Amino acid sequence: MKINLFKRSLSSLLAVVMCLSAFLGIGTTTAFAAAEQQDVYLISFPRDGDENYSGEWGHDNKNLMNGWRTGSSNYTTIRAMGSYTGNICYCIEPGVVQNTGDTLTKWDENFWNNYPSSYNHTIEPDEIKAFIGRIFQYGYTGAVSTSWRSQNEGGDKLAHAVATQYLIWETVVGERDSDFNHVSTGGCDTIFSQLSTAHPLYSKIVSYYNSMENSIQKHSKLPSFLAKTSGRAQEIELEWNGEQYTAALTDSNDVLGNYTFSASESGIDFSVSGNKLTITAKTAPSDTVAITAAKKNSQRRGVITWTDEIIGPDGGIQDVVTYGESVNDPVKGFLKIKVSYGSTKIVKTSEDGKVDGIRFHISGNGVSKDVTTGSNGEIQIDNLTPGVYTITEQAYDKYEPQETRRVTVISGQVATVTFNNKMKRGDLTVTKTSEDGLVE
Repeated sequence: MKINLFKRSLSSLLAVVMCLSAFLGIGTTTAFAAAEQQDVYLISFPRDGDENYSGEWGHDNKNLMNGWRTGSSNYTTIRAMGSYTGNICYCIEPGVVQNTGDTLTKWDENFWNNYPSSYNHTIEPDEIKAFIGRIFQYGYTGAVSTSWRSQNEGGDKLAHAVATQYLIWETVVGERDSDFNHVSTGGCDTIFSQLSTAHPLYSKIVSYYNSMENSIQKHSKLPSFLAKTSGRAQEIELEWNGEQYTAALTDSNDVLGNYTFSASESGIDFSVSGNKLTITAKTAPSDTVAITAAKKNSQRRGVITWTDEIIGPDGGIQDVVTYGESVNDPVKGFLKIKVSYGSTKIVKTSEDGKVDGIRFHISGNGVSKDVTTGSNGEIQIDNLTPGVYTITEQAYDKYEPQETRRVTVISGQVATVTFNNKMKRGDLTVTKTSEDGLVE
């Protein structure tokens, strides 16, 4: 029997909780009392009176992913808590021994906080927990009966329960990724290979399995343009349409209506119509903006774990899970938006041909600086945030005063503004004098 660090940490935590409870004179403040225990009851099928008693109900040895394995069996076995007719429970340590009457301790979802990652290299423990809760949302969570037979209505419930168990096992051993899609087992046996095509309930089990898989995938499916993590979020460019900056995105997954959107910067608006999301901004954001999508009213079933506090393929007694009350199930997606910088070019012309070394002042959107034209009478100012800028030419005595110009910089474009200097002109008065007074 292998007792690992996880067991010791659980045992220590249990002792602390029990001591605190005794000191305070009240029960634990978690959802479930950590000291509560119950026995597990195993029910194997087929049972006497089943019309398909001679069918292929079992499976041979299986070597599964991440060190998990299971021996051969001639039966389809399910489990119940407290009695043979108690609510169903599902094992989370495939291949670990369990017998009727084994006693396990009840834990809430904190059980998964320190679940060893070595037993599942595909997803994190928190994802395992969430997926089990989603499986419970669509799986069989009722009572068990020893009267179930393949030819009566119990056969339908048994098929639903078997499909539920397979999906939980696939999640635990690492056959499912963060999108609840299958991953390669690397040559190991699959969980589903335990089901023989000659199993009397094969078609019903497959039907439930496929239906539940679809529901679970859709439960956490994001609009097609979103990523599950902010680090993988794609970056979308907003474009100026003459009135505002905007981008339109189409969701090919057809789940857009299930989500609400928020931005890390104010001034960003969202509009959903069918499978089309429109993002708008009156002014250009100063930097890349993070967009978060959250699924509306997302819930799953809570996960209660019954454990002997020994975790893994070499554990002592098979750990199991049962369902709890519905809990919030945050499903989020991520996107980034930006507006590229633009440029403005000042083009200088002059009546006297003097165009180089002419100074201008540009201001707006956090910019305030002087620039000077080159020998060709031009100067381009790059990396400007899109928006309106004011450009003023320095006054020169020999030129007529220039009006201040306003220019709108658009992302990814160069806005050109021209200044033309005209020489100042005056009047000439000629006064004629003469000795003889003749001046006409």
